[in-house]
Amino acid sequence: MASRLRLFDTHAHLDFPQFDRDREGLIAELRAQRVAVINAGFDLTTSRAALELAGRHQHVFAACGFHPHEAKAFSPQAREALEGLLRRGAVAVGEIGLDYYRDLSPREAQLSAFRAQLRLARKLDLPVILHYREAGEDFFRVLAEEGPVRGVWHAFSGDAALARRALALGLHLGIGGPLTYRKNEPLRQAVKLVPLSRLLIETDAPFLPPEPFRGKRNDPLKVRLVALKLAELLGLPLEELAEATFENACRLFGVRPEW
Repeated sequence: MASRLRLFDTHAHLDFPQFDRDREGLIAELRAQRVAVINAGFDLTTSRAALELAGRHQHVFAACGFHPHEAKAFSPQAREALEGLLRRGAVAVGEIGLDYYRDLSPREAQLSAFRAQLRLARKLDLPVILHYREAGEDFFRVLAEEGPVRGVWHAFSGDAALARRALALGLHLGIGGPLTYRKNEPLRQAVKLVPLSRLLIETDAPFLPPEPFRGKRNDPLKVRLVALKLAELLGLPLEELAEATFENACRLFGVRPEW
């Protein structure tokens, strides 16, 4: 029997090759289980794929953007192409941001692409899906200078101090599988400080699977395990947590999934 819960995985990459063998079956099961998904682009190719996938399913939505790893390919022509994709029905600009941990694009290229995409989101009145990894004060400086910003800090894994800074910027926090990891007590303490109205749940599938699936492919069905852990931490029934985060996602992204 299908679950009557409504869940919203606000960040996945269903177009990635890890899903090539079972993508359509998985998406059908997501519909049966009433799990909606935001499928986030990484570059122009994956953004196009996200739009194509969303066009075939009323519970899957597309975000289009250049990940900081791909910022080296962001150019005036790429920006124009991205705007064209966003105008085709994307519900957010993302994922975008800064990643100084891997530094797969020069930092100046990351900063330039980040600013340009924040401005594009403002121009098109779209929320943003933000990526942050060890980018220090540059991340906050850009958001302060380009703000106000409407969106979600994807894969938030910081402590209470970082959560307060995110909330002060007006952001939602996307909470995923790392919430379930044994050594992540600072994150568990941080989420207790966040108003329920500012919480979203996500998987980042095929990455960051929750316990007990670490080391295996993640998928959006496992967002239920994130919801279970978050409900436990906040002392809420699963049904209340699921419905609240579902409605938070619908409001932020301006969507209404159909099953």
